[in-house]
Amino acid sequence: MKKIAFCFLIYDIINHENLWNEFFQNVDKNKYNIYIHYKNNTPLLYFEKFKLKNCIYTQYEHISIVHAQNLLLQNALLDSDNQHFIFVSNSCVPFKSFEHIYNSLSTKHSYFNICPQFQCLQRCKHLLNDSNKHFIQKSSQWCILNKKHASLMLSHTDYFDWFKDISAPDEHCYISNIFCHNLQDEIITTPNVAHDATTFTNWEGHDYPFPSQYGLKNYSSISENELRFLLESKSFFGRKFNPECNMHPDIILPIIRSS
Repeated sequence: MKKIAFCFLIYDIINHENLWNEFFQNVDKNKYNIYIHYKNNTPLLYFEKFKLKNCIYTQYEHISIVHAQNLLLQNALLDSDNQHFIFVSNSCVPFKSFEHIYNSLSTKHSYFNICPQFQCLQRCKHLLNDSNKHFIQKSSQWCILNKKHASLMLSHTDYFDWFKDISAPDEHCYISNIFCHNLQDEIITTPNVAHDATTFTNWEGHDYPFPSQYGLKNYSSISENELRFLLESKSFFGRKFNPECNMHPDIILPIIRSS
């Protein structure tokens, strides 16, 4: 039976751990694994047993974040039944049920919210020459890898040298590795969108009915109308939901629970 590996990158807590606990309730445990890389070892309420035993020190917008992601992949690939590897942060919440996500993912594909290549030009201009310009790409860090591509990230790691000295290398490493190996036909992409990406993020400037006015929005509250809109979108998850944000359990729980 295929499994999904949920790969959490957290600072200390999972902001809405109660929602994740509800998300996994009544799900066959043979269908998933959970792996948690933490920065500070604060006890978790439900998922303490899923923490990695060998976490590494990480820095914001630094190549160490990609090393931490690879450590999650390394642990998750030990279970040969894991077929997809979903990266989620401490501020993520589910917008769909486990079964919906499980049945929606194709083992032949990985999933990226990809940015226009011109967004790479300033940050990666020292890398852009005639031989590699086509594969220097940018996407959201919060991707979903299939098993083939997860293995690729561990077996071909030239991207560490490519991006080790730039800001936010996690936005470039995996997607560029896919393009470098001419595997772009094996990924399903969304074009730098907010609410229909696999993981929703509310960035200023996106075509979104409830737009952020100041860069990246961190939710301390969300209206019922906006939450209903997101739950009806194509997004599997949403991020940047602070611990104090009321997630309207009467609305979200019936959606994210598997029967």
